[in-house]
Amino acid sequence: MTAPQRFASSLARLAERHKGEDVVVLDVSELHSLIRCFVVVTARNERHAALICDEACREARALGDAPHHREEGGEWSCLDFFDVVLHVFSPEAREYYDFESLWADAPRIAWEAEAAPLPAQA
Repeated sequence: MTAPQRFASSLARLAERHKGEDVVVLDVSELHSLIRCFVVVTARNERHAALICDEACREARALGDAPHHREEGGEWSCLDFFDVVLHVFSPEAREYYDFESLWADAPRIAWEAEAAPLPAQA
């Protein structure tokens, strides 16, 4: 597993610990020139999405990393860690944008299998 895949898997486990739903990690490295992985999560509401994003930032900063960009608001929140991007959707937005179908050619990473702490990105 590559460093971005390990980082994405750790973000997925963090989202699950904070009750994020339908957590998926997509390896988009063969489909996108800059991004290696997407982490896709459903949050119950805007506050829940903010909690997941806040905790992801907090844990990453504790390891000397931080998101390059943070976009929040309403139905879709996003944290850009350069080669890993965390997408947190409301249930309605997740269904509407159908992100997994949009990136259907991207293999899914079995993030549940590895139980390591959140690693710093390489």
